[in-house]
Amino acid sequence: MALENVNFILQVAEVHALLGENGSGKSTLMHILAGFLPQSSGSILIDKKERRFFSPSDALACGIGMVRQHPSFIKGLKTWENCILGSEKRGCLFFDPGLSRKQVEEKALQWNFNLPLDSPTESLTVGQRQKAAILALLLREVNWFIFDEPTAVLSAEETESLFQLFKRLCGEGRGIIFITHKLKEALAISNKITIIRQGIAQEPRNTAELSIEELRREIFGAENIFPAKINMTNNSNQQSDENPILVIRDLHLEPPVLPVIKNVNLRLTPGTIMGITGSRDSGFETLEYAVTGFLKINGKKAEYGSGSITLNEQDITGKGVRAFRNAGGAYLGADRLGSNLAQELPLFESLIIHAYLRERFGIFLNVAYLKAWCGKIMNRSGVMRSVADKPASFSGGMIQRILLQREFAEDASLLVLTEPGSALDQINRTALANALREYVRGGRAVLIFSSDTEELKFFTDEIMALKDGTLIKWGDDEI
Repeated sequence: MALENVNFILQVAEVHALLGENGSGKSTLMHILAGFLPQSSGSILIDKKERRFFSPSDALACGIGMVRQHPSFIKGLKTWENCILGSEKRGCLFFDPGLSRKQVEEKALQWNFNLPLDSPTESLTVGQRQKAAILALLLREVNWFIFDEPTAVLSAEETESLFQLFKRLCGEGRGIIFITHKLKEALAISNKITIIRQGIAQEPRNTAELSIEELRREIFGAENIFPAKINMTNNSNQQSDENPILVIRDLHLEPPVLPVIKNVNLRLTPGTIMGITGSRDSGFETLEYAVTGFLKINGKKAEYGSGSITLNEQDITGKGVRAFRNAGGAYLGADRLGSNLAQELPLFESLIIHAYLRERFGIFLNVAYLKAWCGKIMNRSGVMRSVADKPASFSGGMIQRILLQREFAEDASLLVLTEPGSALDQINRTALANALREYVRGGRAVLIFSSDTEELKFFTDEIMALKDGTLIKWGDDEI
């Protein structure tokens, strides 16, 4: 049972935080409220009038909209076209593109959303996609907003901008439900907090009455479950003379759609967990994609860079994702519902993506091997579900744990992770920190990209920062 006799009340002009560990039922409750899942029993009342939703359009018609952590848009359409879908303006009988675009532009200006309206949505950053999703709901005159882990992959500046938007929405009499695992943020922005434990909602509390320690105790049933820092030994200095796993030399990139990075040098030795932080416009994603093979550097089709990237003494500069994997790399990016798995296929297909070539009978797949492979990943993740299910039926925390274990199972010498704590509760973040420490004890290394410096301080031995495209030693005054 996902939910049991849950009571939840959202008032106008209120930010109501919904907290709970992974699998507690938070997302299930919100998917019912947003029309994605049918309720088995109980009732939904809006202004004392009972409603029942059979689709998201039913919920939208009643003024309820949901902004996911990774909003989905139709590829190939421009940003304004995606925003206007469902609320198009018509001239006489037919759709009027000019009138509709003007409507989107006026609403974007009204809310100070600096969005490239004529660019395809797949070119937008995560923060811009969230703004576009919010803009689409504002065009539909939504009054009740559900935000599911919106800050998980946002920088500090983007998070502050989002919270300013929360305040403005509340100032206009709208209500906000804020699902998060970041307890400091819940305390900073919400008026009330409701905690769900094993499908049962606790009584709502006024945020001003609560502390982080009380929230931890009520969510997990124990105090101090999340230490400030895992007890780690910094191995980077001890092993500096070893052959490095990853070497970046004088890397300079000027890609057409991402920020520039300038003469980046990096040396990552075995036994080290290194973090890289920075704002989105600092070159953070540019370096991530270059290392993992998603950017051409000196390729035939695009020459917009110089320098070199070596993994296990193999030159992988601009040679693509396959070269990165073949040289001993594993990678999990931040967009887990985009580039990390196939949403419309059974989870099985996404789990075997790097394993199916290892065991074959001629041209045929070794199905027994692949089933055992998937079973190992699911068991290690602690998610007791069928791999025949589609990803949409799993919670965000479940998907993150499964995908992390998929990359751990690769047994690569370099593991590159982006925002690895995304959607994980505090117990699972602690488990991940321990798993990373065990992983590098075998002579491997981990490189973590995250805009959350608190996360990096928890997971890593050493932190570097990208500032204006240049890699520097991290310090509180440098970002």
